[in-house]
Amino acid sequence: MNRYYIGLATTCHDPAIAIVNPTGEVVFAEASERYLQNKKAWDVQPDNFHQIVQLIENYCDPKAEFVVGSSWSFNPFQIYLAQIHQYLLSGIGEPESIVQPSWKRLFSSYSLYYERVNWMMVLQFTAMLKAGRNLAYHMRNRFNNDKIIFRRYQHHLTHAANACYSSPFADAACMVIDGEGEKGSITCYHYRNGQIKTVRQSTGLASLGLLYSDITTLCGYHWYKGEEWKVMGLAPYGKVDPELYDLIRSLIEVKGCSLKFPPQVASKFAKLKARAVPPNSSYWDAVDLACTGQKVFNDVMEELLNNFYKLGVSENLVLGGGCALNSAFNGSILEKTPFKGLHIPSAPADDGNAVGAALLAYYEEHPQESPKPAIRLPYLGSTVRGKSLENLLRFSKIEKIRHLPDTIHLEAARLLSEGKLLGWVQGRAEFGPRALGNRSILADPRSPNMKAEINQRIKFREEYRPFAPSILHEFGDKYFENYQESPYMERTLRWRKEVWEEVPAVVHVNYTGRLQTVKREWNQKYYDLIKAFYEITAVPILLNTSLNVMGKPIIHSVEDAVSVFYTTGLDALVIEDYLIEK
Repeated sequence: MNRYYIGLATTCHDPAIAIVNPTGEVVFAEASERYLQNKKAWDVQPDNFHQIVQLIENYCDPKAEFVVGSSWSFNPFQIYLAQIHQYLLSGIGEPESIVQPSWKRLFSSYSLYYERVNWMMVLQFTAMLKAGRNLAYHMRNRFNNDKIIFRRYQHHLTHAANACYSSPFADAACMVIDGEGEKGSITCYHYRNGQIKTVRQSTGLASLGLLYSDITTLCGYHWYKGEEWKVMGLAPYGKVDPELYDLIRSLIEVKGCSLKFPPQVASKFAKLKARAVPPNSSYWDAVDLACTGQKVFNDVMEELLNNFYKLGVSENLVLGGGCALNSAFNGSILEKTPFKGLHIPSAPADDGNAVGAALLAYYEEHPQESPKPAIRLPYLGSTVRGKSLENLLRFSKIEKIRHLPDTIHLEAARLLSEGKLLGWVQGRAEFGPRALGNRSILADPRSPNMKAEINQRIKFREEYRPFAPSILHEFGDKYFENYQESPYMERTLRWRKEVWEEVPAVVHVNYTGRLQTVKREWNQKYYDLIKAFYEITAVPILLNTSLNVMGKPIIHSVEDAVSVFYTTGLDALVIEDYLIEK
């Protein structure tokens, strides 16, 4: 009988679901935040009660067998989680009040995140407890199917599987670095011909990911909202403070491919907290802290990766885990380390573990198979509902709406060349945190005022926040120094000086851009749009940012897209082959 493999990202934030069919193909992957329109979807099951039925019917044979893999394994640490859960169920009190003195001393002495650790533990335990329950309920009651097998995989291994199985390499060194796994925050692997073997695994509480979260908090932002992006964007406006650098750098020590806390870390962190930006301050007051924190991140990552290379695992590097989202550093990896090739998946953080868990389950049962080395396209999410689009056309009474099945890209390019701000919704949604031409806000990069205009009129966010360029691959070398393909906007590169004034809307203050490489074979409709814009303007680049407003996920439905369109300064909206104008 055929088997389908369902992967669940079961961290208490960024839950996601992925489906792998009986031949090993990833046929669906999506973060729960999109469907729910709930940013980061804290404390939410990945197998949403209502959505899971539709997914099974659309992508699976409901009568087949199912293997469900989740992205955390059991370990002794969870005994403590279970104790907390039982205390809470007994009604004794809040998490802070139930921590035993020995645990409290441990975390206050050695962890930078003691203030949030107990809350996170409870959420993580309940997330793992709930994972798969909705799927199991519907399989047994709606589909009369008890053929379900549950498996749990180590958290970092699911990161590695997602990253390695989507890479163009048959042989690679893989480093996973994030906030924390079951044993530590870093694990190193050797990937070869479909096999993933552990090379090094760190233990202990030291974590570069959590240190960056703390920097985010000290800058006045919120790590639990995923606002590390803001620190990355703000950092180039500041300068490195040598005294502050020494203080932050003293909080963490690199030992080979591992991290550890130095002695007296608690007192050192107290000194750092004293440097926090005061409440209600302007974000401009945090520029040096952001710059210095980013510099520490860069230096620690560079040291770790160079140490990893010295182990002689491979000339190719695959990077996974939440720290792989730091595109400000990623663009420098091939210059600052001896690695010759670099791959970072479209969803390197915890949502991507849904794909990792599903593929681990598949290859566990098909050990003779291995994925062909190739870039996995990120367009794995939902399409907009045809019925919703039909209802929009029938009942909305929108006056300026046109159906342009053969020329939609030409008309959209014309509007963009005239300075119009355009919402662009096509095909299947991108898997991962970045819009890659299917759920995007697009604009002309030639206007020096365009960045401020979008931040003020549409995104409603801080004025300094940069925007990314989507560039036709064949023009990459003309516009970027040391050009590298970047299919998922996963790295920033430096613009060539002679083009700074040509595309000022996508040139950040430090003359970098977090580019998206666009090839026709990867996304034909988006490529054709940029090519049409190039034929009008002689510029093969569009400004591309996610179709959302600050604090909300990227849109999921026709209704979401229309809501953003009519409540922001967008001038036009394209949904498939339909063009709506104000």
